[in-house]
Amino acid sequence: MKKHPLALLAVATAASALIANFILIPGASAASMLSLGPRGIESLIAGQLFNKGGRWYLIDDGGICYAYLQSPHTRLEGDRLVMNARLTSRLGQRVGDACVGANFASNVTLSGKLRATDRKLVLDDIRIDHVEDEATRSALTLALQIAPQAMPRTASIDVVDLLQRQVVSSGGLPVRIERLHILGLATQSDAVSIQVDMNLSTP
Repeated sequence: MKKHPLALLAVATAASALIANFILIPGASAASMLSLGPRGIESLIAGQLFNKGGRWYLIDDGGICYAYLQSPHTRLEGDRLVMNARLTSRLGQRVGDACVGANFASNVTLSGKLRATDRKLVLDDIRIDHVEDEATRSALTLALQIAPQAMPRTASIDVVDLLQRQVVSSGGLPVRIERLHILGLATQSDAVSIQVDMNLSTP
């Protein structure tokens, strides 16, 4: 494997909506800034969190009692990612193989604080900020009071997987990410900027 000698990475056509800006500084270990715009963030969330037939399950009691989101639309507000989505649920008490309760559906707004670990982005402190339908809001509140652990409070996004699938070298050769560390993350109103340090190689 030869170390990648160039400063520039070209993004595949399929990634053009996902990665707004990707600039590499020359060297075997490349410092870079990855900037995700609004469409890129939404695509990333949809692809990695809504990965069960376009659904993100907030509550899943073995498919008996459940609550899942579909059709996400995201925006940034400060250091939080705000998401509007459609909630479909069967909420109640599990008795054997049945959920004794009722079906509910509503438009909802959730949010989570974006932070970075060594290799992943994390959506932390996930909370439900608004439920449009009053009956759904009451049922969901009751369900989470009974079992607050049922809803995830964090979710992670694999940055290595994102980049490995989308990046090619300027010469058209596939680039392998040998090592990646996230150095920092900053949010603006229209983008998330991720500073990373990585080693790259080509066949």
